[in-house]
Amino acid sequence: MTHDHRRRPSRLLSTAVVATAAALVLSACGPAEGPSGDASTGGEPQTGGTLTVALSATPAIIDPFATSLQADWVIARQVCEPLFDVSTTYEVGPVLADEITDEGDGLYNIVLREGVTFQNDEPFTSKDVIASLNRYFETPGNGSILASLTESVEAVDDTTVAIRLNTPSPLLPTLLTTAYMMPASVVEGRPASDAVDELVCTGPYTVSSYAADGDVVLDRWDGYQKRSEAPDGGLGAKEAYADQIVFTPMPEASTRRQATESGQIDIGGVIPLDDYDSVVSGGQAQAILLSPTSGSTVVFNKAQGIMSDVKMREAFLAALNMDDIMLAAFGNPEFFTVDGSFIPATNEFWATDAGAEAYNAQDVDRVKDLLDEAGYDGEPIVWLTTKEDPSWYGPALPAQQQLKEAGINIDLRVLDRATVIQQRTDPAAFDLFSSGIPTYADPVLLPYLQQTFPGSWASTERDELLTALSTESDADARKSTWEEMQTLVYADLPFLKFGTSRPLVIASNRTHADRPDELASLYFNVWVDQK
Repeated sequence: MTHDHRRRPSRLLSTAVVATAAALVLSACGPAEGPSGDASTGGEPQTGGTLTVALSATPAIIDPFATSLQADWVIARQVCEPLFDVSTTYEVGPVLADEITDEGDGLYNIVLREGVTFQNDEPFTSKDVIASLNRYFETPGNGSILASLTESVEAVDDTTVAIRLNTPSPLLPTLLTTAYMMPASVVEGRPASDAVDELVCTGPYTVSSYAADGDVVLDRWDGYQKRSEAPDGGLGAKEAYADQIVFTPMPEASTRRQATESGQIDIGGVIPLDDYDSVVSGGQAQAILLSPTSGSTVVFNKAQGIMSDVKMREAFLAALNMDDIMLAAFGNPEFFTVDGSFIPATNEFWATDAGAEAYNAQDVDRVKDLLDEAGYDGEPIVWLTTKEDPSWYGPALPAQQQLKEAGINIDLRVLDRATVIQQRTDPAAFDLFSSGIPTYADPVLLPYLQQTFPGSWASTERDELLTALSTESDADARKSTWEEMQTLVYADLPFLKFGTSRPLVIASNRTHADRPDELASLYFNVWVDQK
């Protein structure tokens, strides 16, 4: 390729600039504590042994390009690496990349780490990046978004890849956080839908044996070239303490709990918050509350019906006491936070109270005035929810009661999750539906902001702010734009948030991690006692 554009001043992108939106949501993110005690942290890391992890189901597909289910990426997270990844504080940084420079006019040069090899001993080069990205472009989510932005991907040399976007965007590193690199010899010309027979990557573990719906066994790869930085989520050195990681399917949370308490399992995964007290008092395992990352929300129907009137949405918000709702939903103040930021405080850079003056400011007199302005006559308002997700269903009952007391008649329809997802696409079938916001590294890919998301939020101002968020490279300017966006959300109220809950993970007493949140999905930095 030609390099005339190199006459422009190049700019190395800083960490603050590349800390942008990840469609990949690490459930293991943010600083957390082990409320059942400090057994999960501290002490000298130990190498060796087998770490046994129970999953509700082992993945049917372990090729991350051949599945859109994030739950299926759990194996790939231990075996494969992307060019960039996300820290426990939601910063995006290099992994297989060494640096990225903005050459101007939408051209970005990515310099690759040298000396990295794949698990089949082939060297990692720009040819592998191009082959992997061509496959990645066929995948939903980040891959398809990046494909829509990309004009070309070319090799400058063996260790430099040039990506030209159709418009400059700070999102490039983040959109690459789920682009796991594989050898060109394995994936070149291979459709994303055609799953590879063997997962060959650059990560700290290799797949020793795999059976769909059965055990998956990973062995430490002694040829792994780790980074020199301290480990932090998906960034830095991956220590690979355990000799072997065994994933075993256990669909029922109660079974996973029993297996962990008996010592059969080291990490039993997420269990109901109702189990917290009994696990702690029993002392046979650790009950570890992860950082608040799961926002409980409702999304309003703006296309038609009574909730298409913003006055009704304002009345809905004014009727609610979020402290009481979250306490009723989750029971223990340790299990949740009451916060109006659509990006929780776990992600310090993007968390903001901008526009949230009306959040958790119950005012029944104002509700009555707003209902009069909207001409509401007490008609039933259809709210779709499901018991399959406590963060969806938990706030619904106490909110329904508060709304009733304020004069708003809610027809709460409790359905299975699949039916909620199906019915929310039909504007005639609902007035609002329960949902949830995971924590993103950057707010720009928050699906609620898209007009195509169920609920149909049409807004010219929203479109302009999204464009600015997607193209502005200055971190402080982007933060200001996000504050404008959140202020707009609170003005238009296309959706609202009750609060943020904390997942509960159970782990054996012999299991340790410096960052307990990593117990959710990043097992290469977890160790077990060898005594």
